[in-house]
Amino acid sequence: MPPQDISLCMIVKDEAEHLDKCLRSVRDWVSEIIIGDTGSSDQTRSIAMKHGARVIDLEWNNHFAEARNRVLDMATCSWILVLDADEEADGWDSDALHKLLVHEDNIAGFFIPVISYYGTLSEDSFFSDYVCRLFRNHPSIRFRGPIHENIAESILELTDHPIPYAPFPIKHYGYLHSEIDRKNKHSRNLGLIQASLQADPLNVQLRYALGAEYYQSGRYEESLQHLLPVLEQDPESGMISDVYLKAAYALHMTGQHELADVITEQGIKKYPGFTDLLEFKGILLTQKEDYDQAYRWMLLASIQGTAQPMYSTTSGCGTYRTSWLSGRLSEKMLHAERALLHYQHALFLKNDYMPAWTDALHCSLLLGKSHPLPDWIIPSRTSMLPKQLDLLIPAALNTGNGEWLEFIAKSSSLPEQRQLWIMLMRRYASEPGKRLYSELVASSAGPTDTNDPFWLSYRWSAAWKSQDLDDADHEAERLQLIHSPLASIHAYLTGRDKELPSEKDCSNALQLLLQSQAYPQVLQLLAGLFKQSSVPSLPVSVIAGLLNAPVQILQVGCLNWVQSFFNEKQRVPVLEEILLFASLAERCSSSACLNAAAQWLDSYSTNPYALAAKAVCLTEDVRLQHVIPIQSSVRLPLLLRAATMRI
Repeated sequence: MPPQDISLCMIVKDEAEHLDKCLRSVRDWVSEIIIGDTGSSDQTRSIAMKHGARVIDLEWNNHFAEARNRVLDMATCSWILVLDADEEADGWDSDALHKLLVHEDNIAGFFIPVISYYGTLSEDSFFSDYVCRLFRNHPSIRFRGPIHENIAESILELTDHPIPYAPFPIKHYGYLHSEIDRKNKHSRNLGLIQASLQADPLNVQLRYALGAEYYQSGRYEESLQHLLPVLEQDPESGMISDVYLKAAYALHMTGQHELADVITEQGIKKYPGFTDLLEFKGILLTQKEDYDQAYRWMLLASIQGTAQPMYSTTSGCGTYRTSWLSGRLSEKMLHAERALLHYQHALFLKNDYMPAWTDALHCSLLLGKSHPLPDWIIPSRTSMLPKQLDLLIPAALNTGNGEWLEFIAKSSSLPEQRQLWIMLMRRYASEPGKRLYSELVASSAGPTDTNDPFWLSYRWSAAWKSQDLDDADHEAERLQLIHSPLASIHAYLTGRDKELPSEKDCSNALQLLLQSQAYPQVLQLLAGLFKQSSVPSLPVSVIAGLLNAPVQILQVGCLNWVQSFFNEKQRVPVLEEILLFASLAERCSSSACLNAAAQWLDSYSTNPYALAAKAVCLTEDVRLQHVIPIQSSVRLPLLLRAATMRI
């Protein structure tokens, strides 16, 4: 890029960690770099000088605007770009930038998008806003405000023209947890804002800044003490749309749901094109379980699309995230095929968006064998992310899906030993007897595999599959030596310990036992889980694995479940338990279990999913008893998922 008629102006302190990356992003096309250093004690100054920067010493007086303006006074180019050290220009087009600056004679500045990443560094977690960072070098154009300083006001006063938007994004990393902790940003900012408010208590910008600071640190009650008064003043300012969104969310997070709804409605009335408010309205309706209206608002947000430049927005709002939420709402309304369309659209917009991929996989699993898995969930000619494989592998093994296992075995991201394991499971898990156990023992006989927790775990589950207690005991002893939780699971299964291990450990054991097809132990663990006072949260891959178990196994499990209530008359099954066994009963045509489920569902007569499930159970029972062509369009496994899904 040829140099542009631009001065880069910055203020820094102890920014050696970020400054080099920042300056590399712009050094080839700015004509000069002027950096005001407010007292660095690291290598900041030498890094700046390496890039040809002019470094000036600034005395810090707790006022950002004054510090920035002292640097602006040194600029000699026609235009000024302002960056912080934890920012970088993101792929700016030099020719487009040149045309913009040369041909817009009546423009004094531009709003440009600042994309701020938060949490841990992830491309999925960001919010964006437009900030005036590119402007003419003019003595009347100066920053204002001790903190969250802005220059737009002085530009508007000078030109009396709206400030246009320019598509030159800046990536900002200052809201990552690591940066906030390193710089103690919240404490610093709160101190500066509060001190300024004492001198100017009616300043709306400062009240907003203080409310936003409390909001970003999760102190919602305190943020409302400042955001709500700003709304009452209703000043003519571009930040008011953001105040509506933050205030509504803070009210929601503090349990003031009705007032959150009122503020959201007011915000939408004033800013009907604000995508984030439209989506948030849908979220509020979701909390009220008004899924139909919530879905309509999500569609409105999707139609609106990415927020217009005058609004701040969060990652995926109006695009992939909203499509994913629309899919989850569709599942809550028992429209599984429609949900898959939304998940597909979300992945079309962002092909590595894990929430949509996960829900698409799980929804497809529970639709059953009559519904082919969409080819866009597991592409046949592309590699998969490790986190996708981590979900796909148990789903494939639990259900015994040969096509998926073949795909996984060819994955270049799997180590050779794991590929061998997949081959063994695919070939021998369905065979009766000890063949699977023998092959796993032989394949893990090497010096590095003998005490490998992975191989030991599968050898243990394969020993249970063959129902050889001596082999299972032998593997459990070795698991105990490496402090594996499976040793406690083994003690419970053998009756040596009456106390059931944690739900997490049981869930992991269920996966192993399902994959090895050790079904008696699967049913034993499942029964123990539901006898506990807490409701177990079974992974969808476990539920799908159960639904794919042999019919005779499911019939035994269903009859044992019905019989257990004759022996434990004081126990009322939880809804998730009833829906699970009703789903298994539907799969294995257990009339007794369907009938028992229908009776138990009367205990949840106010729950719409329980009512729908009872109708399905009675319909299926009549079909089995009388052999007449009655069909239900609602599948019990999808009812189970909808009833337990949280949005």
